[in-house]
Amino acid sequence: MASSHGDRIQRAFQVALVNAVLGNDRIARESGLVVTDTQALHLLVLRDDIRNAKQLSDATGISTSTVSRVIDRLERAGYVRRVPDPEDRRSARLELEMTKVQPLVDRYAEYVSHLEKVNAGYTDDQLDLIAGYLEKTNGLF
Repeated sequence: MASSHGDRIQRAFQVALVNAVLGNDRIARESGLVVTDTQALHLLVLRDDIRNAKQLSDATGISTSTVSRVIDRLERAGYVRRVPDPEDRRSARLELEMTKVQPLVDRYAEYVSHLEKVNAGYTDDQLDLIAGYLEKTNGLF
């Protein structure tokens, strides 16, 4: 019996990943970007601890040279700008241009709204269990 639950979870997780990749690719194309660009931008929006090319490279596993090209595209498109890092003059910090980023954040609002509706059907204890499971699966790829 446990095996069928495990199979169901694995299948649902795999379908969710496929849908997330395809949805993110669609949003990237609508924005004139490639999916790697939007995912890097997503990390910059979601995580305050990622503010330079090295941190973005470490978080994504993408080489710093490729990350530099991603940042170049995001900067040309107006989503980020490089500013001198006050703590390390040899480095540049990445600052989000929120007037440009906000429409992308809003584009994901439908997804967030759907998650909130689904979450409303669960108790706090159930949500803690689900969150713990998802947190343990982070970093699989």
